[in-house]
Amino acid sequence: MEEEYKNYPFYDWVPKPLGIIFMIILFVPMITMSGVYSANSGEMMSGLGIQSEYIAFAGFCTSIGMAAFSPFFYELVCIRREKMMCIVGFSILFLLSFVCAQTDSLFILGLCSLLMGFVRQTLLMAHLFVLIRYGFGIEATKNITPGCEPTTEEAWDAMDSEKMVSQPVIYLFFMIIGQLGTWLTAWLAYAYEWQYVYHFMMAFMLAGIIIVFFTMPYHKYPMPKFPITMSKFGNVTVFSIMLCSFAYVMVFGKTLDWFDDPTIRISTVVCLIFTALFIYLEKTRRSPYFIMEVFQLRVVNYGIMLFFLLMVCNSSAMFVNVFTNVGMKIDNWQNATLGNWVMVGYTVGLIFAIIARAKNVHLKWMYCLGFLFIGGYALFMYFEVQNDGMYERMKWPIIIRSTGMMLLYSLISTIANQRMPYRFMSTWVCIMLTVRMVIAPCIGSALYTNVLQHRQQYYVTRFAQDYDRTSLETAKTYDQTVRGMQYQGKTETEAQNMAAMSVKAKVQVQATLVSIKEMAGWTFYGCLICAGLMLVIPWRKRNIKELTREYLLKNVNVKNLGRR
Repeated sequence: MEEEYKNYPFYDWVPKPLGIIFMIILFVPMITMSGVYSANSGEMMSGLGIQSEYIAFAGFCTSIGMAAFSPFFYELVCIRREKMMCIVGFSILFLLSFVCAQTDSLFILGLCSLLMGFVRQTLLMAHLFVLIRYGFGIEATKNITPGCEPTTEEAWDAMDSEKMVSQPVIYLFFMIIGQLGTWLTAWLAYAYEWQYVYHFMMAFMLAGIIIVFFTMPYHKYPMPKFPITMSKFGNVTVFSIMLCSFAYVMVFGKTLDWFDDPTIRISTVVCLIFTALFIYLEKTRRSPYFIMEVFQLRVVNYGIMLFFLLMVCNSSAMFVNVFTNVGMKIDNWQNATLGNWVMVGYTVGLIFAIIARAKNVHLKWMYCLGFLFIGGYALFMYFEVQNDGMYERMKWPIIIRSTGMMLLYSLISTIANQRMPYRFMSTWVCIMLTVRMVIAPCIGSALYTNVLQHRQQYYVTRFAQDYDRTSLETAKTYDQTVRGMQYQGKTETEAQNMAAMSVKAKVQVQATLVSIKEMAGWTFYGCLICAGLMLVIPWRKRNIKELTREYLLKNVNVKNLGRR
């Protein structure tokens, strides 16, 4: 058996450097594949005649699918069948991408995005553990196998210290590939058509299948049965419906005027019913899909709180997008190109994490610093937002925010995993993805977009009082526009309407800029409060005496542990 895995997952004739290159190439579609792509959202909305909320909802469906996979995380990463998983997974993603490129149905788009997220996360996690073993000779599954936990305080602390570097490095790798994928999809939509993004990803799927088919041998499954029972997919369905209904309420609430719309009311009731059903199923099953006991761990609750605060504060990333779109009228490709500066911020965040580990800095100071960076970004935007903003200066707030995001994004799991039994690891990954990619972003985006809308309406009403014929400048501009429209053959009524619309557009721009400035100030104070909170929370470590072997292996089927 070990001979079969000597150069796993490749044939013996594949040299290791070439194998690592192949594995990195395979990561690209796994990370960037999605039912919708935010970078081509403008072209997609105009091509299909849909609202931006459709794009946002489908994106959250992808995240929900990724979270729904997570409770199966340990069982699947231990299966050593890379060729089979890649060929089947890429084939499914190919078909789903084709459907997404053709459909204009929100239901089909959301369903395909959900399935894509599930398959994509399956491939991503399995492939990551294979790459770690192949490239570095480390059997990473031992670090998540119940019963293999450290037995001394020194060993637990050493593992926490190691994670302060390893996790930022892994996140940096994923985030850079993700950002490059975003830029590439924006360029394809800008240079060609939005459907080309799906076609390009389908071509990448075929290339991945060809690489896997010719370079990897087929490995048989050595266990008598598959480790995942089909009955658990009922729990997956309940979990997915629960989160999809929640995302629908948060995304479409502003557009549909919240609970005045019957679909929002129905979705709210569905979310509550399926939440109760999910809790009931997990508490009554002998072999649960989601271990509810995990919420008894203090460190897990710390992780939930931190990810929630981070993603709500990080929703302020919309400031740059709104400012550049309203004040500078740039397109999606220019916006994505500007977004490439996040890679600099991610790298700076990694450097801070490495220095913190070398200096043995407590994690609370890193969390505090992360929120201060996001607050610094908000403060920069407060002073930068103006009528004559410069495109080139927008790289600085992006770098500042991404530095703080990287510090928090990559190091929160370190505190959440602190002396946590490995049997909770799969459930924690599910919680992390659910809070980090669904619940907190949904609430954060709903909060920021609703506040922006209300403040825009307030300032439009306030500024409009000064834009009448008593203002010489306004009257002069209005008259010039009327004459210009009449010279072009418009009737007097049409010319007056277009001149009024021109004045209204100026008021709208001013109202938007002032609203961003005001919200940036609120975000700055919110980040200061979060940073102060990091310093007053008692970050107590768990007593190692509680981690008995009986507790570590509670309800664990030891026969199914380890590599398969």
